[in-house]
Amino acid sequence: MKEELCQAFCNELTVRDVPMGLAVSTAFSFPDGDRIGFYVKEVDDGFEIQDNGMVFPALEANGLDRKNKSRADALTALMEEYDVILDEDDKEFFLSARTRVELPAAALRFVSFLLRVGDLLLLAEERVASTFRLDVERILRERLGEGVLIQAGQAISANLADFPPDYLIQAEGRDPVALFLGTSDARVLEALFVQLRAEHEERIPVKIVTLLEREKSISAAVRQQATNRLDALLQFRGDEAAAIGRVIKEVGLGHAIN
Repeated sequence: MKEELCQAFCNELTVRDVPMGLAVSTAFSFPDGDRIGFYVKEVDDGFEIQDNGMVFPALEANGLDRKNKSRADALTALMEEYDVILDEDDKEFFLSARTRVELPAAALRFVSFLLRVGDLLLLAEERVASTFRLDVERILRERLGEGVLIQAGQAISANLADFPPDYLIQAEGRDPVALFLGTSDARVLEALFVQLRAEHEERIPVKIVTLLEREKSISAAVRQQATNRLDALLQFRGDEAAAIGRVIKEVGLGHAIN
């Protein structure tokens, strides 16, 4: 059993020489699918294990604001638990090992820390997605008023219930607009799938609109497909009023954008 367990943990471990020392890739992954890895380099007082410099910026990009005391405290407590330090200039996490004997245990501790950081990243992404949704719904309801029906999570039809839009919006005498919030490639691909089925199988008159939070919310390949096929692919942050104004125009109430 010990041998099988060692193989399970070590078979996908890769170590290669790089100018700074060693680059190590593990079998573990971050929530976005990227492999967890680290670098090892010799320093005057032993060895230093560090990440690739992208982990902390990813936390910040996904809404981990250290001005928020509770979130700052959570990150600080995690770093203290694993004896990890953040290089404020290079935005890199690192951990020190005094001797070669200490290095394997220190490396495992660093990987454990990065796995825990992955949990923080998931929480940050969920918070960002929740804030995005709340902001969109608030502005929609403010701008459209009570004369337009806005249903959250309402399927376009019974046969399309597996992939409901985030909001189904309908003004009297107008075709409905299915608004998908493009929080990931998968969500935008769902919008494309719904449009295909609505048009060619269900033959339902509906406009499919996807609203991204930011330009880089999805990959370039999925963006190209959505731009060419959906009724509208919009970007929210930085120009919120115009983005919602375009949604309102798709609803058929162009006068409401003023």
